[in-house]
Amino acid sequence: MATILILSKNEKNLELMARFLSKQGYNSILTSSYENLEKIIIENRFDLALLDIAGFDSRIWNYCERINKIEKPFFIISPIKNPKINHEGLKKGAKGILEKPLVMKELIDLINVLLK
Repeated sequence: MATILILSKNEKNLELMARFLSKQGYNSILTSSYENLEKIIIENRFDLALLDIAGFDSRIWNYCERINKIEKPFFIISPIKNPKINHEGLKKGAKGILEKPLVMKELIDLINVLLK
């Protein structure tokens, strides 16, 4: 069973996403801080990452680069449509930029394509 790293400042969103992914047959690793994200990247026990960048500062891009360097696919989740976020995310290796509100059917289709 594949494991998905989920990063979000919003604890409720973390719980909802983990529950949704569990119903789809995926394990989740949840974090809301850079400190935990650091440990998770070092442990390298996930297959894909969903990074909700709302509430995070520009250091998030360094973590995106690190995830890309360990060859894990990841998506940026953005609260707004922003060409700068799109450019930076893709430059750092994101497979795509997903805008809120997420369409869960589209999300799971993307995940399934990358992990199955």
